[in-house]
Amino acid sequence: MNIIISGVGGQGTILASKILAAGAVLDGKNARTGETIGMSQRGGCVVSHVRTGNVHSAYIPAGKADLLLSFELCEGARNLPLLKKGGQAIINIATVMPVSATLGKTAYDAAKMKEYIVQNSHAYFVDADNIARECGSIKAANIVLIGAAFGLGALDISRENLIQAIRDNVKAKFFDLNVKAFDAGVKAAKELK
Repeated sequence: MNIIISGVGGQGTILASKILAAGAVLDGKNARTGETIGMSQRGGCVVSHVRTGNVHSAYIPAGKADLLLSFELCEGARNLPLLKKGGQAIINIATVMPVSATLGKTAYDAAKMKEYIVQNSHAYFVDADNIARECGSIKAANIVLIGAAFGLGALDISRENLIQAIRDNVKAKFFDLNVKAFDAGVKAAKELK
């Protein structure tokens, strides 16, 4: 399975890739990850690649990803060419305005981006930021999206091993919050079907 995770710095894309890869390994699969990070600490784009199975490279070629998990609308649109035809895109509806749009130098047309995503993938949109906030912290939006992907049947990883991967990769004091966020993502997915 080939999964692209996209977002901006600080949204937890790399943690999400670690959890997915660790869950796959716990399921007995091989897993590779790789990241492309652009000034991530300053709100730049971050793209993580997660590949499971018998693969030799961590990086997914264009048009070969089975799943796109995007933590931000524009980053979802930007990384859509990595998704295979008919692939699933699970997109957080949150927007993070680039500096160029904030300064009025470029437009940020969320409606056009959403339309592009819908026309070029099997798309689901989730208000992961709001769901995570209701669970106790907006920082758990990444786990909400993993839960949504699991709930939609887009992940070939068991729930038990995803939860263990969360336990292994987050601080103990945040474990219960993250399980709550995962389950909230699963519940949100059921409402999308």
